[in-house]
Amino acid sequence: MLVDLVLARRECVVVGGGKEPELKALKLIDARARVTVVAERFTRGLRELASRSHGAVTLAREEVSADALRRVMREKEPFVVFISTGDRDLDEELAEAARRTSGPTPIVCVVDDPRLNDFNMPAIAEVGEIRVGVSTGGLSPAMAGVLRRRIEKLIAPEDVLQVRLQGHVRGLAKEVLAGPAERKEFAYKVIGDRRISALLKQGSYAKARRRAEALLRSAGKADEG
Repeated sequence: MLVDLVLARRECVVVGGGKEPELKALKLIDARARVTVVAERFTRGLRELASRSHGAVTLAREEVSADALRRVMREKEPFVVFISTGDRDLDEELAEAARRTSGPTPIVCVVDDPRLNDFNMPAIAEVGEIRVGVSTGGLSPAMAGVLRRRIEKLIAPEDVLQVRLQGHVRGLAKEVLAGPAERKEFAYKVIGDRRISALLKQGSYAKARRRAEALLRSAGKADEG
């Protein structure tokens, strides 16, 4: 089951200082998480990320071990722990240590060893506000990446504008329409409106928004009647 974790302002720990931990740290920062990276050595990218992150990324330089991880976890109480040391046996030991914490138990992801995971990281197709997760259950990250690129090509600029428009009218609809069923029906009405679709294809977002707002006013009057 794919889920979209809300990590904003949550503590996360990444174990390992190589390229893969750097990529995980970047994704966590994009999710507005607070990140601690534990390793003996760090890539230049991780060092630069920590220096420009305004405290969102902390580098804990020490020999990677189960004891070191437990010390960091006692201090940070992370929601998520990512493990990628390049040593399969050490990764397994660290995953076990993460789950045997005296504090809140985090969810654990061991890169390249799905059997140890509480969740797998999907490849994320991202265009504007649209995000689509592609998962192979950890079987083929490479194929997930191929599919992600295909999906990104399918998402048109007007789709991004439609998502933005839906976010705008959804907030307004809560004040005008009585219940969830009515608001859902109205959302599909906006999506199916040919005039709005034509305006979005032209890039005329402001005009499309005014058209949607006019439809909402009409729907509100009908709802009152």
